[in-house]
Amino acid sequence: MKKEIKARVLLVRVPKEKIGLFTALVDGSGRRAIVRTKEKSSQEVYLIATPDTFESLFSLLENIKKHLRELEVVGEAEAIDVG
Repeated sequence: MKKEIKARVLLVRVPKEKIGLFTALVDGSGRRAIVRTKEKSSQEVYLIATPDTFESLFSLLENIKKHLRELEVVGEAEAIDVG
């Protein structure tokens, strides 16, 4: 029997040239979410998390903002488009 896990998705904005740094910071902090860009030319980035780790993303992002002041939390996304 296959168990389904519902992910929660948070949308943030990061300058394109700093998305690699942002991804490294998320990965290095316990990988509480998977980082995916919305589109190649976009500054919008999805953080895909399990329901258990979703709430901890907010404190993580506050800490990342200390190093990446341009980071902006847009809000929770209902659906994602990573075509």
